[in-house]
Amino acid sequence: MAFSDNVWWTRKARIQAEKRLLSNAFQSQILLLWYSFSGVASAIYYLSLGESSVNPELSGIAWVVFSVLVLCISGFINGLSFKERAGLIKECYETLNGLYHKTKDVNANLLCLSYEYDQILGVCENHTDRDYYLALCIEHVTKSGKVDASTGCKAGLDRCPTWYHWTFLVYCYGCRWLMLLALYFLPILIFIVLEYLK
Repeated sequence: MAFSDNVWWTRKARIQAEKRLLSNAFQSQILLLWYSFSGVASAIYYLSLGESSVNPELSGIAWVVFSVLVLCISGFINGLSFKERAGLIKECYETLNGLYHKTKDVNANLLCLSYEYDQILGVCENHTDRDYYLALCIEHVTKSGKVDASTGCKAGLDRCPTWYHWTFLVYCYGCRWLMLLALYFLPILIFIVLEYLK
């Protein structure tokens, strides 16, 4: 395994890490918008009902708690700084691209390049296993050419995904979508519980 391959794979994994963070930023903003809309819509709904609601005290308390939850979540999401972290990772993988081209020079000093590599990696957080596995699977699927029977890799790649990588990614994406569905349906579930299961 050549040093240049490590740099190349690290760059690919960091690209996936940036995409993950930007996706998290987008989903969190949509969730905050949805929760804010749900809180306002419920307040208008219960104000228009007045005393005709079966249990107005419970409904009012539940939606006040929900509004406080939205306020806490917005502070928590701001603290995660998804976009800033994604920006640092983008800077890192763009710098890694330049380093990768330096490693292709046969006269390059690998010790100096290794030190530079360590310095670049220290600029931002590390990518996750999921980011690396996703990069591995994407490169394997998108690379043209046939699979070498002896190594299982496509031409130009020094490694290939195993069944574990594919299973891990399916599990991660399944958990992510289940969590997002639960978060998006939470206001609807609260409304149903308060209105129809009294």
